Amino acid sequence: MTAIFWIVIFIIATYALVKGGDYLVEGAESVGRYFRLPTFVIGALIVGIGTSLPEFASSIAAVLSNEGEIVLANTVGSNVANILLVAGLSAVVGRQIVSTINLVNLEAPLLALSTALFVAVSYDGLVSQIEALLVLVAFVTYVCYLLFHEQETPKEQKLEKRHPIKRRDIAMLVGGSILLFVGARYLITAVIALSQIFEIAPGVIAVSAIALGTSLPEVLVSVTAVLKGKTDLAFGNVFGSNVFNMLMITGAIGVFTPLVVDPQTLAIGIPFLVVSTVLFIISTLTLRIYLWEGLMFLNFYLFFILKIFGVI
Repeated sequence: MTAIFWIVIFIIATYALVKGGDYLVEGAESVGRYFRLPTFVIGALIVGIGTSLPEFASSIAAVLSNEGEIVLANTVGSNVANILLVAGLSAVVGRQIVSTINLVNLEAPLLALSTALFVAVSYDGLVSQIEALLVLVAFVTYVCYLLFHEQETPKEQKLEKRHPIKRRDIAMLVGGSILLFVGARYLITAVIALSQIFEIAPGVIAVSAIALGTSLPEVLVSVTAVLKGKTDLAFGNVFGSNVFNMLMITGAIGVFTPLVVDPQTLAIGIPFLVVSTVLFIISTLTLRIYLWEGLMFLNFYLFFILKIFGVI
């Protein structure tokens, strides 16, 4: 198949991602409001997991194709993109993104602990099945915290009446997730095909192109949320998606088969993951990410991509 064919697929898949992101934000908010969940929890749990489905699906496909090293490369690359590209672009588009809850109490430490656990089990180049089980238990603990811990819900939200869930809300949530999933999958396929046509190394594809493709839902959902004034959802999306990628994907897949970390991810990806996570946590100490910080994040992401491709 020619490059033109895959470019057309790329455009169609991108459109599906745009619409899916819009539908998912609207549907997730409606369902979350019915259960009176704080906006941050809606972003971290419902939207965060929903936008991580492409990473999960592509990781399963990689293992079934005996390409297990793609799992951790995709996870690391996606998380770097979530912080530097998603949070950075959201801050630039919205001029700044502000959180109405105190992220310093537990959310930021949980992200730090999740990242530390992920690095601890992967730094030697192999995640064993026992290590994967421990990571999966950590994810279950994280979900229980989100659901049962008393969140700092704004007073206005506490006074709101519980609105019934309509079929349209469920359709938006499910339909948006499906569009995100299908759009990202075909986008990944198109990116890989184009990369092969232009003879780009597989290791570079795994930690950059595939990771970027599967992170586009987070980009679109977070930017859409910021434009609609739902900045807590944008914050929650980054937190939830990163924790889901590191703990759920690594744990759920790793319990069935050991996961290998390829040299490119080990040498460049994981150090960038640690640095970007630290920068993100420092930025959230003020409960907001300013425009200049967003620009800095985008510059760091550009540096990451150039480093992966060996340009610098």
